[in-house]
Parts: sequence; C-alpha cells; structure tokens
Amino acid sequence: MNSKNHLGVILRFAKEFLLQTSTITIILTLFISCGNWGWESIDTDNEEKLNIFGLISLDDSLESFVIVHKTLETSGPDDRVVGSDTIYYHVIEWYNEDTGGVESDTNWYEEPWVQTITEPLYIVKDATVIISDGTQDFEFHRQQPNLDNHYFYWRDDYLVDLARYVDTTGQFTPQANTLYTLTISTPGGLAVTGSLTTPSLPVIYESTTIDTVSMRQPFQVSWAYAGDFTTLVATGYPSDDYREFYLCGMEQQSAVEPGDTTWTSTTDPYCFDEFGNSDQISEMDIRVRFVDDNYAEYFVHGGGDAGDISNILIGEGGIGEGFGIEGGFGVFGALSSSRIKRHARE
Repeated sequence: MNSKNHLGVILRFAKEFLLQTSTITIILTLFISCGNWGWESIDTDNEEKLNIFGLISLDDSLESFVIVHKTLETSGPDDRVVGSDTIYYHVIEWYNEDTGGVESDTNWYEEPWVQTITEPLYIVKDATVIISDGTQDFEFHRQQPNLDNHYFYWRDDYLVDLARYVDTTGQFTPQANTLYTLTISTPGGLAVTGSLTTPSLPVIYESTTIDTVSMRQPFQVSWAYAGDFTTLVATGYPSDDYREFYLCGMEQQSAVEPGDTTWTSTTDPYCFDEFGNSDQISEMDIRVRFVDDNYAEYFVHGGGDAGDISNILIGEGGIGEGFGIEGGFGVFGALSSSRIKRHARE
C-alpha cells in the first residue's frame, strides 16, 4: 500500500504558512514549502491505515487542526472525478512600485476552459476526531472548503485540505506544558490514538533587539531558556497584504538547535545590488516558536536536520512511521509562539 497522500505540503512549500509570514509564514508558515500533505511512499503490504497530520497550536497565527488521510493500494486509483468547472477568464494583480498601488488586468479566454475536478480517494470525510486534556473532550469537525472558488483546486496546502478537522465551537484553547491525547475512529473500523505535551511559551528578550533594524546589518533575537526545545524563528510582514512596502531580505526563517537561545539574522548581498538605499520604514514581525518532541522527531528523523526545519508544517515526512501516533502513520505535535514588532529599513 502507498499513502499517495500528497501530504508532502506542506511542507517543501513555496515558502508559505506557518512560519506564516502573513502572520509570518510558518505557515511554518506552519513554517515553509509548497506541496501536498502526506508521505510520498509508505512501504507496507499491511491493511489500510490512517495517515495523520495533527497540530495543537499555541500561536495566534494558526489554529489547531487534524488532517485525516488513509493509505491506498499502489495498484489502484488515487482520485475520482466529482465534477467540472467552466472558467471564462482570469485576473492578474501586481504591485506597481512607481504608483505605490495594486493594479489588475483581466484576461478572457478565446474559448472557455472546462476544468475537470477530482477528489483524492485518500481523504477521510467521516472520521470522529477528539482531543482531550484529561478533563474535557473536544470534538473536531471537518471544515468544508469553499468549492465555489476554482482557486481551491490549485491549492495543496493544509488550509484547503478536504479532510481537515478543526474546533468549530471556539472552546478549544490549548495551554502550555499540558498533556493532550488524540482519538480518531472511522465507521469503517480504522482508528489511531496519539498523545503529546505542549511546549512552554517562548519569552523573548525585547531589549536585545533594537527598535529599527537594518536589512544590511545582522541583528539578534534572544529568548529565555525554557527547556531543550527545537526553536523556529521567522521574520516578515505582520500581515499578508503585499501592498506593504517591500524590503528585500525582510522575510527570513531559521531553525535553532535545542538549548540555544539566540538567533542572528543573515544579509543577502543580492538585495543591496538589486535595490538602492531607501529611507522607507516598514513594519516587521519577529516570531519565536517552540516545537514539541513529536514534530522535532518527525522532521529530524524523517531525513532532515535542524537546518531544514524551517517550517514544521512543511516537509517530506517519514516513511511508514508515526510520531506521537499509535495504530497508524503520521505525526501529532504541538508548537507555541511569541512575537514582537519592530521597524525595518534597508
């Protein structure tokens, strides 16, 4: 059997989420690469199993979620046709540096484009997903994507996954240093369990980072030691509004070894060759995230190293393994986050 899950998202992603630099692309932005959620291959001839990607998020830029996929036979199909969409035109938008505004243009097709819409067979739509803190159970429900927007069919990240389960009640507010368990079952008899302990909240030493940083000179960010957590650091715009003034080199993402409490930015000579000196000041977020053991193990053990964990929500994943998961494949992990705001200039 082969997962064919196209979970492989996220994760090497076109440097999109959750280190969320829109909210600092972590999307990990979380953390950073565009792709599909899943493992490219699972080497097993055993029975069908669930393939999970779950996150408990103590980060205001990302809600907690659980993606529920299942493995598929390598010899069978991996999707089915569910409809079609007729597209008559597309709109292109771009930022005009001369006018300082966004411009757009509409291109009409000579003949309407009829796009076939398919749905992956590995998605699980009828799972019961429960996360518990030992005192209260929280049931997550599948979030319906907007199928009326044809742009949906071009996206492979977790935001639009057909099997993405979230808390729809607004009552799930995860806490730091807390044990959580995960229980997933399906009417067809598939089931997995999982557990994790959420990391501490990072405490950033704001006084170590100057109020206005320069992209031409390295600057440092420091935080309090709270345990040997793999740490993700991301800088970028405080929103995904690309009309903000662009600064080359402003968006950076790095992973810091467990135990280290200081990160130093890098400078890109390309930026200085391509762009002249400017007095323009831009808002910038600096976000520090702690990653729990399950996610750290998943991405390190799955073939990466600390330098590759630039986006915990993005990566290739392990082969036929589970981290924080029993009875299936995948990962059930957590992250916490703190951020500060600074001004940036060239």
